[in-house]
Amino acid sequence: MLQCCTLYALKALLELAQAQETLHSVTQIAQRQQIPAPMLEQILLQLRRAGLVVARRGRAGGYGLAQPANAIRLEQVADAVGERLQQAKPSPNHGDKHEDNATDQVLAMLERRLQRSLAKALQETTLEELFLDLRSWQAILEDDNALML
Repeated sequence: MLQCCTLYALKALLELAQAQETLHSVTQIAQRQQIPAPMLEQILLQLRRAGLVVARRGRAGGYGLAQPANAIRLEQVADAVGERLQQAKPSPNHGDKHEDNATDQVLAMLERRLQRSLAKALQETTLEELFLDLRSWQAILEDDNALML
């Protein structure tokens, strides 16, 4: 699962991607995305250090994307905020061969496979892909008749 800071970072980046030519203030992003402003400030600072966003000070300042959305991989975002996937824990009885059972081993293998799948998805998915999904959902949710059967 993605952790809190990565999710907040993605929400902020999606907000910036919606109007790439405009700079957005921390307050604007925090309100629109329901992210605590102090936490968002720290996340944006980390994203700036990673070269994913730019910041301009002053009255007309704010944050914007530093790169095109199709150049930002979700893996970069997770790395920027210091959240890596947690490694699969060994089975509770790992090391005591007499106590290990097949169920524990199968579940540990499943957890490792799921982590590899998530890591691959983060490597392959760009911010642009998320943005296009966002636009699709916005269109569906704004069209009252879109979900009627």
